[in-house]
Amino acid sequence: MVQTLTPMEQDRTLISLFCALFITVASVAFFFVFGLSDMIGDSGRSFQTSALPMVIVGVFRYACAYLAFHTIVFWMIRSPEPGRMFVVLHETGKEAMIRTEGFERIGTFSSWTLMVSGLAFFMAGTATWMAVFNLNVPPMLNTLTVVLMPVAYGAAFITATVVRYVIIPDEIAQKRPFGTYFKNYELVMHNFTPIFLAVDLFLVQAQLEWEFGLFPIYFGIIYVLFSYAYARLPRGYYIYSFLDPRINMAPVYLLVLLFACCLFYLGLWGMSMLLQWNAVLGGLALAFWVSRIVLFRRQVKDNPYAFQSSS
Repeated sequence: MVQTLTPMEQDRTLISLFCALFITVASVAFFFVFGLSDMIGDSGRSFQTSALPMVIVGVFRYACAYLAFHTIVFWMIRSPEPGRMFVVLHETGKEAMIRTEGFERIGTFSSWTLMVSGLAFFMAGTATWMAVFNLNVPPMLNTLTVVLMPVAYGAAFITATVVRYVIIPDEIAQKRPFGTYFKNYELVMHNFTPIFLAVDLFLVQAQLEWEFGLFPIYFGIIYVLFSYAYARLPRGYYIYSFLDPRINMAPVYLLVLLFACCLFYLGLWGMSMLLQWNAVLGGLALAFWVSRIVLFRRQVKDNPYAFQSSS
């Protein structure tokens, strides 16, 4: 559902920015009150333990990181085929379809999720290889792993869920060609990323804490502020209509997005607890969850738009 600013609505930008500022201050206070710095140190080492040889874990993590970076650079930024997005123009508040090329293609939340997931796998993989060769892992590397992995968990699982249950059904309802959602780079962003994160969680069974749900909130705040600033550029636009800070429900949508990022991480934290209690049961539950949010093809009976390209 597209949310656009109507002439009769009052501009809610200041209220939206105040909400973002309040959440930022509150989350920073939460970090220090609950002593997350000590939790990060305790959790960092658990990302380098597994029932499998750590060499296998290291290869897996580097392979996941490479796929993420390859997708961003070669299948998106440097791809000669432009992407397609329906956006809301900042100046007019109207919806428009645009063709995106180059770096413009990595402004979506899905792209940010892929980038942070690739970075998380790279950091965790580097620490893994250092442990394999009996090298001292720098505390900063462990810290980055502990911070980035929860961000990737929350962002990847909410992205896959929204794409499957909101975006694609909306494209079908509006009779838009949605074949683009099954191209290679889309499949990596929306399907393979949560799958790989789930596999890593199962193999390593790192010590997660519910308080780490704060990190996906940080990520959400940064993305929302980026969206606000990006739309203010010449010929700027809002990639997601609900992130237009001027509409009436903008503060509510902001809170819902940040809460959802945290909530999906908490779901993965719950899965980690189940894995530690019973690896088989936890693995089956995690596999079932992933199977319900990924989508590799969509059969739509008597829909002439099914599997059409975006051209």
